[in-house]
Amino acid sequence: MSSAAIPIDLPEIPKPPPLPALRQELRIEPGAPLVNGAPSWNLFDPVRHAFFQLGQIEFVIFSHWASGNLARIGDDLEQRGLTSDESNDAFNAVVEFAATNGLTVGPVGRDSVSAFMEQRASNKKAAWKWLLDNYLFIRIPLVKPARFLERTIEHVRPLWSLYSLVFFAALALTSLFLVSRQWDAFMAAFLYFFSWQGLIAYGAGLFFVKILHELGHAYTATRYGCRVPTMGVSFLVMMPVLYTDTTAAWRLTSRKKRLAIDCAGVAAELMVASIATMLWVILPDGTARSVAFILATTSWIMSLAINLNPFMRFDGYYVLSDFLNVPNLQPRAFALGKWKMREILFGLGVDAPEEVPRKLRRGMIIYAYATWIYRLFLFTGIAILVYNLFFQPLGLILAIVELAVFIGRPVFAEMREWAGLRKSITSTRRGKAWFWILGGLLLAAFLPLDRHVTGYAVLTPVGAAPIVSGEPARVVKVIAQNGQTVTAGDPIIELDAPELAADAASTKVRIAQLELQMGRSMADSRDRSNRAVLERELARERGKLAGLERRADKLILRAPGPGTVSGLMPDMHPGRWIGGEEVIAHVVTPSDYDVQAYVPEDEIWRLSDGALGTFVAADAGGPSRSAKLVEMSSSAIARLEQPILASTNGGPIAVDKDGEELAPREALYRIRMIAEKGALSGADYQIQLVPGSVQIRTEGRSFAEWAATELARMFRRIF
Repeated sequence: MSSAAIPIDLPEIPKPPPLPALRQELRIEPGAPLVNGAPSWNLFDPVRHAFFQLGQIEFVIFSHWASGNLARIGDDLEQRGLTSDESNDAFNAVVEFAATNGLTVGPVGRDSVSAFMEQRASNKKAAWKWLLDNYLFIRIPLVKPARFLERTIEHVRPLWSLYSLVFFAALALTSLFLVSRQWDAFMAAFLYFFSWQGLIAYGAGLFFVKILHELGHAYTATRYGCRVPTMGVSFLVMMPVLYTDTTAAWRLTSRKKRLAIDCAGVAAELMVASIATMLWVILPDGTARSVAFILATTSWIMSLAINLNPFMRFDGYYVLSDFLNVPNLQPRAFALGKWKMREILFGLGVDAPEEVPRKLRRGMIIYAYATWIYRLFLFTGIAILVYNLFFQPLGLILAIVELAVFIGRPVFAEMREWAGLRKSITSTRRGKAWFWILGGLLLAAFLPLDRHVTGYAVLTPVGAAPIVSGEPARVVKVIAQNGQTVTAGDPIIELDAPELAADAASTKVRIAQLELQMGRSMADSRDRSNRAVLERELARERGKLAGLERRADKLILRAPGPGTVSGLMPDMHPGRWIGGEEVIAHVVTPSDYDVQAYVPEDEIWRLSDGALGTFVAADAGGPSRSAKLVEMSSSAIARLEQPILASTNGGPIAVDKDGEELAPREALYRIRMIAEKGALSGADYQIQLVPGSVQIRTEGRSFAEWAATELARMFRRIF
């Protein structure tokens, strides 16, 4: 029995769509060697004027792709030691890179129109995302200077000669030496900037210098055959900054030439600085000398303080990048820095993101950490600037956005990476340790650990009687000393008032004359008729003498009650003259002590009547007293009643002085406490007011509660 084959309809297996061709205008050129010495190539996209650095693997794939010979890619990669899987991964990565960056004639592997639209939509940022990333930095191209540079380069070619270098170096050194001989006059000229005219002149000089700076980059790039497509202005924190597009410098295989292009702007500014500094030295006072000073200072300051900064994308960064021969220095250094940080914290044992020499890798990691620290302070400062520059609440919103985008977003991205590695992290001993540490810190943030309110205070004895002479006098004898116990009426210091003695003597003479006239009144008819007047005048003089005697008796300063002598002036000695108003000493009664303290506005609500606390003297050898809260002010004080606590007198409270009044710069509330009984001892007898601080026990408050309260208060104050 014969059988016939039964036809079966099998579904047709779709073939993978062919790869589109690379764009014909793309060029692959030899590049500078990589940091490990391996050769590299540059893929140049003339349409977007963009360069991509290729290694050996990428060069092989792009070369065969461009020639249409895709079948040889696998063989060539296997000859370079790659396995079949590694070759496929490398090929897929290159294809994805080409599709993402628009290097192909059409989209890869899908319908051309729909795939292109999807790719464009995926690469296009939403308006709010673009604004977040660019509101502090916007670049606007203004001119295409290539033809102008090529026509005029012959006029500036002598500046690249050795003679020019020697001349400007000698001129700079000579001018700086001559300025050092007139340094006071040179520094005094800076005061001109603190005016509107000075600021306008400085801005004009800065604009002129920056034009020369950018022309230095442009002419040097043109000299080495690199086309400069655009020059324009960038807005950095709303401030205009000129720029020159020298991306074509990556076509140069000579690192020395790339460094020359990087340094050309600074060199141009230093040339201007040397010429302007010498002109300032030789010119007489006047407009020309002021212009020379502005050009000199702007050039020196901008070149040395800003342009050579390697932590931002200024000339210093590109100089360092080319000097180390590390293109894209910052992202590569940041990747190594993150890798090293994870290894230090968690010990994951992961290989470095790229293989570079150990010494260079260490330097790149240090550079990454230094850049992060610099940017932390820079962006925080920019946030403060934006906050104060704009009206509220816009200034606050922009400051928060700036901190969130430039500080918060990188931190959040790293935290997200850690979250993706949580299994690897928790499997190591260091990771487990950090897990417990972070858990403990999170728990501590919600524990009510803050149980004290601190305020600046002054301790004063309640029973402190001042010793005052009441009138100008001279010291005859100092009887008591600081710390000496006295009873009521004990003499402390003996004074002498010559004018008072002279008045008493003249009054006694006048009384004697009146008494004599009264004795003659019986025999003299004229005196008898004036007897009533004589009696009134005699009574007045006797009263005056009694008052003078009482005042003389008070010149022996006595203790008004039992206590301890305190605050006696150390320079009190016989023969010294004193006024009648100053307090010479105090007699302190061993009684309660009064504590006047000042508490910040955000802490006063935590206090309640009867709260207990401790006064601690600012001096380590001073007294310490337990105290009880008895009074709180209902509003912030307008003036500080204890000058000893004012910053103008070396105290801890910042104040503004308005005449004789001291106004605190922050809202402070005055509280009054009664400290425990006791007497001052030792060196504390030298002062009557004891400055220090009080720590008042309150209900506990957690760090999380404090942070939430501060945020709520800030938003209420602004909105």
